[in-house]
Amino acid sequence: MICHLSGKKILAVLSAFFIVINLYAGEVLLYGKSPEWSKTVISFFKYKELITCSEVMLADSDIDEDGAFRLQIGIDETTHIFAHLGVYKAYLYVEPGKSYELVLPPFREKTPADLLNPYFEEMQIQMGIANIDENDINIQMRMFDDTYQPYYNKHIINAVEEKDFSRLDEDIEKIEMHFTKNANVYFRQYREYKYAFLRYLSLQHKVTTISEMLFTGKPVLYYNNAYMELFNQVFNNYFFYHGRTDKGGKIYRDINYDNSYRELKMTLRENTLFSSDTLLELVILKCLHDEFYSDRFSRSGILILLDSLICSTGIAEHQLIGNIIRNKITKLLAGYLPPPFELYDLDSNLVRLEHFKGRYLYLNFCSCSSYTCLKEFEALQGIYNRHKDRLEIVTIAFDTYDESMQSFLKNKNYNWRFLYYGNQPDILDEYDIRAFPTYFLIGPDGKLVQSPAPAPGENFESKLFEVMRSRGDL
Repeated sequence: MICHLSGKKILAVLSAFFIVINLYAGEVLLYGKSPEWSKTVISFFKYKELITCSEVMLADSDIDEDGAFRLQIGIDETTHIFAHLGVYKAYLYVEPGKSYELVLPPFREKTPADLLNPYFEEMQIQMGIANIDENDINIQMRMFDDTYQPYYNKHIINAVEEKDFSRLDEDIEKIEMHFTKNANVYFRQYREYKYAFLRYLSLQHKVTTISEMLFTGKPVLYYNNAYMELFNQVFNNYFFYHGRTDKGGKIYRDINYDNSYRELKMTLRENTLFSSDTLLELVILKCLHDEFYSDRFSRSGILILLDSLICSTGIAEHQLIGNIIRNKITKLLAGYLPPPFELYDLDSNLVRLEHFKGRYLYLNFCSCSSYTCLKEFEALQGIYNRHKDRLEIVTIAFDTYDESMQSFLKNKNYNWRFLYYGNQPDILDEYDIRAFPTYFLIGPDGKLVQSPAPAPGENFESKLFEVMRSRGDL
């Protein structure tokens, strides 16, 4: 029997064929067509680790004028990935060697108010997949979460009201009976630690008991969401609570006075939870990260211990996590390097932060539509005129980049540099900008001197002189 195919059908068959044969076992193909998102860029990320939840981009692709996109990422195991799509954070689980035809959500960009709102959170949604079947990990995970949630709600109430948990094992069996045939290792471990969370509730948050049951002597699942969710919950404020016990009280001396990682490990090893250095180090990393933002421990002591752990650990994952934590907690501290940037000025020149090394830099984030910013521009012009031999001023403008903005700035004849945030929008998060204007003073060595720095009307010039004199620059 001869089958006659049109040219378009032959092309479609060939395209599908090449998609299959070009996809290696350690790769995933993501493709789709969403005209609403035409002429934008789609980027996929995963978490580098699940203590700070810092992100790393896996791949990105231009979406063409018809809305089509296609990109490949390399993975070697089931991986949770996501894309920031305007107000949405769309996630899916991908398995090596598979292809996914994605259906993007409706186009809805973040507003300037959303970007500046410190409490704004993207809406988490599961990414649509057109070529999905009932055995796909995404369907299975969704079915499990939907089945699990009512039991979770029930046992949360039991925990609050201190009711009986005698039917917990029966409830877990009812959930599990629907998913025992799925052989995916990630999914099996995910279910195991979701059930463990229910047991944690039933034990009235007894850290020692749940740790001995679920963490001691077991492998650390660094990238399994359910494992790390339970880990972060169980060891939340662990230094604080353990420090209130007779054996754990020495934690405060280890960190605040002795600054000794060795002594801290010895103090914690007295707890039978930590029969392995792997679990012990991971708990220390989490607690050093969390306690940096409290007032219970010396920040300098925490940094010393963190550096000691990074240098001494033999576990690559812990060195990675330690460096991420260190970069996160020091990026806006005086004495440390600020987050780098490369942004365009009004003449479309690409300007990097490093260009200003060797001079003091008064960096500010403003909006030309803000009355406070406009008022302070006049003061900034005076500061620039008086100190331009030693001081650079750079304003990163958070405005729509159009002719009205350019015209406004050029008509005012401001002499310092204005940069546009548009090609690096995450700079607002990097510098933790929550209001306009916000100022930073950076020294000739490229390190932060004042973070945040005083505004022009807050005696900035006198404080600048104090800084210069103390550093021998006057």
